[in-house]
Amino acid sequence: MKKNKKMTKLLLTVIAFMAIFALQAQKEEKAREILEQVTEKTKSYTTVKIKFKYIIDNRAEKMRDTTKGTIYLKADKFKLFFQGNEIFSDGTTIWTHQIDAGEITINDIDLEDDGALNPTNILTMYEKGFKYRFLGEIKDGGKAYYQIDLYPENPKEKSYSIVKLKIDKTNNHLSSIKMVGKDGIDYIIDLVQFKPNVKVVDSMFNFDPAKYPKNIEINDMRD
Repeated sequence: MKKNKKMTKLLLTVIAFMAIFALQAQKEEKAREILEQVTEKTKSYTTVKIKFKYIIDNRAEKMRDTTKGTIYLKADKFKLFFQGNEIFSDGTTIWTHQIDAGEITINDIDLEDDGALNPTNILTMYEKGFKYRFLGEIKDGGKAYYQIDLYPENPKEKSYSIVKLKIDKTNNHLSSIKMVGKDGIDYIIDLVQFKPNVKVVDSMFNFDPAKYPKNIEINDMRD
């Protein structure tokens, strides 16, 4: 259970960098220009549906674990399906439904806690707390991508040393995110499918007790 919650928090932290869109001199300016284009493009969409692969790469043990997930985004709301969990938020409250355990945990969203930031409120995170560098362009599968590295300004406070972004040059969509861990374990999100302006209803971002079994355990952790 604790491992599952830890991985969920790590995922949310990593997913949150889906919207981080920020060496010196020309390379820094080029990176900022690209990131601002990505942010502008992402903000132009009313809703977004993303299918992704979440990869844990343990370099020391030479082990990789891959899990698939789906997330819906609308303004400050999101709904995430991942590892048997259903995690959703209306922008103020976050509900974590652990399906196998038959329980729901309710928390307030703490905007002051980086570890608790959800994927929707971090679109301009790159503007503070990071240095950045444009590494150039690459070709992969016949497509062109920008490569940008983000470096935390206070590295001692982070469990990772670099956040590596790959951005589709043709549409300014984020293609992959890689957090390089100091402990030799990297966390990667590959965006398999990115669909903007999909139809969603606001009710999917709220908790409706009527949709769940009567005997489900509810842990309300709000103040």
